[in-house]
Amino acid sequence: MSNSAVAETQVSQKRPSSQRRTMVASTVGTVMEWYDFNLYGLGSALIFGPLFFGSSSTGATLASFATFAVGFAARPIGGVIFGHLGDRIGRKYVLLITMLVMGLATALVGALPTHAAIGIWAPVLLIVLRVAQGIAVGGEFAGATLLTVENAPPGRRGLYGAIPAMGTGAGFVLASAVFGLVTMLPDEAFLSWGWRIPFLLSFGLVLFGLWARRSIEETPVFAGIEDAGEKVRFPLLHTLRTQPSAVVRTMGITVSGFIWGYLIQAFALSYATTTLDIPKSTMLWAVALASALEIGTIPLWGLLSDKIGRRTMVTIGLVCTGAFVFPFFELLETRSTPLIFLALIIAIPICKDMVFGPQAALVAEQFDVRVRYTGVSTGREIGGALFGGTAPFIGTALHAATGSITPVALYVLAGCAVTAIAVLTGRETAHD
Repeated sequence: MSNSAVAETQVSQKRPSSQRRTMVASTVGTVMEWYDFNLYGLGSALIFGPLFFGSSSTGATLASFATFAVGFAARPIGGVIFGHLGDRIGRKYVLLITMLVMGLATALVGALPTHAAIGIWAPVLLIVLRVAQGIAVGGEFAGATLLTVENAPPGRRGLYGAIPAMGTGAGFVLASAVFGLVTMLPDEAFLSWGWRIPFLLSFGLVLFGLWARRSIEETPVFAGIEDAGEKVRFPLLHTLRTQPSAVVRTMGITVSGFIWGYLIQAFALSYATTTLDIPKSTMLWAVALASALEIGTIPLWGLLSDKIGRRTMVTIGLVCTGAFVFPFFELLETRSTPLIFLALIIAIPICKDMVFGPQAALVAEQFDVRVRYTGVSTGREIGGALFGGTAPFIGTALHAATGSITPVALYVLAGCAVTAIAVLTGRETAHD
């Protein structure tokens, strides 16, 4: 048995208190980072068009969603950079860097002058900060989830990987709640200064997140390969040479969740508030409630994947998503507040999270421990760039071109098919 394999078996020897401390610290930091990242999605759907592009037209909304996609385009860059660092210097140090970059970039968005003040420079500076966000988050998910997956006791990787992944939902809850509160201001106050408050709060949140992560211990797996001198000098080259199929499969595993998740959080929000004239606050609170439920459902689906297998759990989620996509939009079109809340509750914590909950463990299990950070972050973030950041733009363009929601729904179904192929052509890894 190799030294790296021995290191994997040493995880169960860690004290439960140490494992819990690592899990909590990793999750708190993830909540903070995804609060920052999701704020931009809300801003692009609701206010960035008129504030930074000088118009409330469909063209301005598309331009706003294009800057949203820029952040995803930058994520593979962050994945490569921080993946390399994570496999060379360790998981915990990278997570401190990504949090600092993300927090500062988000806070600076709240300090930007608008289009009315500086013209074309407003969207230019917005894009620069969005790129910084994308680079930071490109290394966050892999690092936070690997920190817990590699500390998990036997048979619990699905649950442990899902705990920090839960932070993506909690971060959106926090972002939606804060944004929902400021949208209650009079329109003039909201557009003048109120929208800045959620972004400027990131200054304080990043300090809290850095404090929470200050005492994280390195994973036994990484410590083992470091002690044994088994670290790979160029992790990305090694990964592409020895495990290219794992990178492609990881991309495929993420497709459905990225398309469905970001269509709901950005396109559906814009569609509901502009085309259907549903109040912004109604949609924000509905998404916030659905995202709050993710705090329980993501770990639940992760735990269930430990018992019935990753492939089975993800397949159930894909079938549910495919069956619900048309009813989801029909429920929004009723303009009934209870039915809108029902639509979001089924769409996010049930359909999306059945696929997303097991994802951290599933993608980690595709790669050799020596290049795991690089493999996960590269594959996942390329998938995010291609299918996540583009989803609101594509959804808006399809709806604008056809005047129908049907092409948008078919787009979601195509994403489900791609993920099904990626998952079902790989072996079951839950019980390895």
